Amino acid sequence: MGIIWSIFSKPKPKPKPHNNNEDMLKHADSPLTLDTTSSPQVDDDVSLKHKTEKNLIEEDEVKEKKNCFMLNARELSITWAESQTNKYWSWFSDLDQTSSDVKTEVAKMERVAWLEVVGNFETEKLTPNSLYEVVFVVKLIDSAKGWDFRVNFKLVLPTGETRERQEILNLLERNRWVDIPAGEFRTSPEHLSGKIEFSMLEVKSGQWKSGLIVKGVAIRPKN
Repeated sequence: MGIIWSIFSKPKPKPKPHNNNEDMLKHADSPLTLDTTSSPQVDDDVSLKHKTEKNLIEEDEVKEKKNCFMLNARELSITWAESQTNKYWSWFSDLDQTSSDVKTEVAKMERVAWLEVVGNFETEKLTPNSLYEVVFVVKLIDSAKGWDFRVNFKLVLPTGETRERQEILNLLERNRWVDIPAGEFRTSPEHLSGKIEFSMLEVKSGQWKSGLIVKGVAIRPKN
């Protein structure tokens, strides 16, 4: 387990209700309403930002419901992925494993020497006073090449503190989605604003790489 961290930031005058469901529903793909007569928790999965960000609900060991998010590949900044020629990366639809009728786009690396995938997320969307982990969800296909070098995974907290680790992707099992942790942190007892930043990087080897598929980044409670 990595170092547990608490967010310290100036609290807002009027903290948002627990789990910020009203804000999340405003960004949903389809019109949704919040039932104020029941629990303030959003019980169903809510797909946000035109299916690039998905809000889920998970229960911890004591059955407490907590917000969990999946940022799909389109929500991340992937160097060279927007090339019109598809020379470096290509995009295709992948059936969302949590919903049989929802397809999301994933990014497939065709051939690059510079791997850089970066994203960020507002911590105020998360459940207060909870331990979270940030993981990249990726897959290597059979024809993948150039992964004998260490890939750097990094998490930067709102205070500037960092969590950093390395992974040799060539050791991963082929053709299955794998969760690779970037780091973990603990949210504050209240909803406080601040961004975490996370990245997957390999730019030092100069080695041409291929066959990596990026599904997204999960920000989820760690039991």
